[in-house]
Amino acid sequence: MRVHFFHTNDVHSHFEEYLQVATQLRRRREQATADGDVVFSFDIGDNADRKRMETEGTFGRTNAALLAQVGYDAWTFGNNEGLTLPKDSWADLVNESNTPLLVANLFDDESREPFGCFEPYVILERSGLRVAVIGLTVPFFDFYKMFGVWAEHPRDTFARLLPEIREQGVDLVVLLSHLGLGSDRQIAEEIEGIDLILGGHTHNVLEQPEQIGRTWIAQAGSHGSHLGHLTLEWDDAARRIAAVTGGAVPRDRSLVPDQDLADLLAHWQEHAAMRMTEVVAQLDQPLLHRLSGDSPLAHLVVDGMRARTGAQIAMINGGVFNHGLIEGPVTRADLLTCFPGPSITCVVELTGGQVLSLLEKSLDPAYAEQVGKGYGFRGYRVGGLQVSGLTVNVTRQTDGRTVIDARHDGKAIDPERVYEVAGIDYLYFSPVYAEFKEGRSVRFQLPFVRQLLGEVLAQTGEADIESPRWMFAGFEPHTDQEEQEEL
Repeated sequence: MRVHFFHTNDVHSHFEEYLQVATQLRRRREQATADGDVVFSFDIGDNADRKRMETEGTFGRTNAALLAQVGYDAWTFGNNEGLTLPKDSWADLVNESNTPLLVANLFDDESREPFGCFEPYVILERSGLRVAVIGLTVPFFDFYKMFGVWAEHPRDTFARLLPEIREQGVDLVVLLSHLGLGSDRQIAEEIEGIDLILGGHTHNVLEQPEQIGRTWIAQAGSHGSHLGHLTLEWDDAARRIAAVTGGAVPRDRSLVPDQDLADLLAHWQEHAAMRMTEVVAQLDQPLLHRLSGDSPLAHLVVDGMRARTGAQIAMINGGVFNHGLIEGPVTRADLLTCFPGPSITCVVELTGGQVLSLLEKSLDPAYAEQVGKGYGFRGYRVGGLQVSGLTVNVTRQTDGRTVIDARHDGKAIDPERVYEVAGIDYLYFSPVYAEFKEGRSVRFQLPFVRQLLGEVLAQTGEADIESPRWMFAGFEPHTDQEEQEEL
């Protein structure tokens, strides 16, 4: 007997690509069904991404509605669903998807009870084959705790659930894993009794599945680049897998998406667009932005971060903003295009020496102008550091060296002193400005920076955002004019 497992992962609201992949999935599934084979379909999380209006304006209901229309047997949360969509919207996602949402390792932090909208696993039976399907998401413990959610370590989840599942006489155990390929490999090595891991999170393209022990591992890229399709040859007499073929299949770029999917997306686009016209602030004058150096828009945000956290210094990299804001009403759509990332504030303790090192790197095009990626980054160039609580005087000596005189409260930064510095989570997790990761006593703090931007925009008349924080004596810093976005 042939058994087909179709899977998608890490779509990140790339709807145009996803509609092609979903249509491709349907065609292959229809053929397998016509051949009399057994079929299963799953999504492995991070289908949603709030960088897109359709997701932001509906808190993921657009994505869930498409999951329902494509027709999956189950899906699991990625970190984008679990950490960026409001907890009180999770039940709406389940209702809209009309599909079991399998998340076995997230619980209410206070009661340690499971959320009613989640199921830890399901058992699906087709043609006499009983398949247990478990869903796990990456347990970002500190982040989930901010939202009142307790994330269980997968090792503890397996210890709790696998004996219960085995008692029910299943033939196969399938893990929907939004944990990353490294974790999937470790699970295959250490945990007995899992036959198939359909993975996500790390965006790997496994053109052929990996086998570790008796466990097969698959993952199908990201952003709608691939469809996952594994075919198992099932030995019914021996009740075991005889062979596994398939892997990540490139998206068929020539395929015309099914009309019902295109129509459904258009319906939700219209719904989201209406929501995104909500006015959040009114500007009496434009707010300019630049990738490096002084940016009035970024000044507004870092000043807000410093005020909210009580930190002595605040920094943000200019590349997280896509553009400035024009005079007049500012809508939710404007905030989204301006700041598309899901960043939150991160506070660390840094020495003055580390602060000075960061400022030096910010002047170096090798850092500021490199292409950013990962860790919630939704811009293009990383950008230089915009600062609050500091004035930075930069002079260039005759030998070409630059000298930085950075001052906090009028006093020169002491290389030995420890300062509390507010940044964003991207700065902490990304290797670009590595000093943040080397800091002590890290803590993360809500709200999301895009929400903070909306809140502080109403106070622009009271803010001193035009005064320069970076001052250059006798020379102009290197800037790429194409990267200096003013509006």
